[in-house]
Amino acid sequence: MNNTITIVGGGIVGLTLAAVLAKNNFSVSLIESKMPELTWGKNNFTARVSAIHLTSSKLFHYLEVPELFNNSAPLYSMLIWDHTQNAHLHFDSRDVNEKQMGFIIENRAIIKLLWKKLMHDERVEILCPHTPDETIFKKNALIIGADGAHSWVREQMPITMHERSYQQKAIIAVIESEKTHNHCAYQKFLSTGPVALLPLVNSHHAALVWSADNAISDELMQKSDEAFSSALTTALDFKLGKLKSISSRSQFPLTMRHAEEYASENFALVGDAAHTIHPLAGLGVNLGLMDVACLAQVLIDARANKKSFGDLRTLRRYTRWRKAENSPVIYAMRGLQEVFAIDDNTFNLVRSFGVNTIDQCTPIKNQLMKIAMGQSDELPEFLQNPNFTVCS
Repeated sequence: MNNTITIVGGGIVGLTLAAVLAKNNFSVSLIESKMPELTWGKNNFTARVSAIHLTSSKLFHYLEVPELFNNSAPLYSMLIWDHTQNAHLHFDSRDVNEKQMGFIIENRAIIKLLWKKLMHDERVEILCPHTPDETIFKKNALIIGADGAHSWVREQMPITMHERSYQQKAIIAVIESEKTHNHCAYQKFLSTGPVALLPLVNSHHAALVWSADNAISDELMQKSDEAFSSALTTALDFKLGKLKSISSRSQFPLTMRHAEEYASENFALVGDAAHTIHPLAGLGVNLGLMDVACLAQVLIDARANKKSFGDLRTLRRYTRWRKAENSPVIYAMRGLQEVFAIDDNTFNLVRSFGVNTIDQCTPIKNQLMKIAMGQSDELPEFLQNPNFTVCS
């Protein structure tokens, strides 16, 4: 059956999908509007990083790109607390017999490696710089939107997109800390939004994600580097000593988006084109990578059964599979953000009691860790290979 697959979007999710499909001998066209950054200086810092959990790292292992982890920072533990300083939650990978919870990797490093891999793959045609301006349907064609939150592909589909602003903006920057981070992520829930530091390769460098109510975030962006660094140090209770911003700051609005359907006839969505969530748990890119794995498995099975890739009956399995996994996470992030924003004496006591109870209840805490590390009973077959080992 003459099935054709076109992926629109050459970010992490789109490139990963192209690589997985090519490895399984699919012919793919990849459309991307601009060339990615493939070179940068040694001291060119970037806060655009992803927390890749263990299951996502297996996906990269499957793609045979272990070098991706050579310059990554392992994530061994997480320390979480709230603005009252009475609620604390500590996760440690050793508690679930793992070397690490995941890895912190620069987005540009992932894109560079996958881009170069695909450039030399005869099964992949890269159209860049190129933007789609119309959809040309061929029999059995499948067009996949990996083109981000403002997806052009999604606009061509007869589906509803549910959106709700968090009324917050996130500020990202690279931070230098007085104390070493010991590959621990720090996150504090302020009443105005969560502030987090993700460990980078340098033991004194971390990627900042400071989500705050719009007005507060705008005020922070107006501060001098010195004033901003002082405010950040205070906000994180000197956990890592004095903090200093060593890169430019970027800011972007936070919106929860969730497509009612991830597919229609001849179309499918992956990653931010299908859903966006609050960055407080660092799960966004992982949801997208698992979209990739599950959609690839659906297409592998469709080919084996001689079914059309673009047939909605084929693609409905993908929608059901991923919505069942993504929906609880998306709404849990919304709930967490709202619960920790409440600043009421009685509620603060109740919340502190609940968080501390979880911290002291090993079975519950370990189960939460396993969810954060991507463990699932519904993984695609090609990720269930018992010979897979996590890159380290």
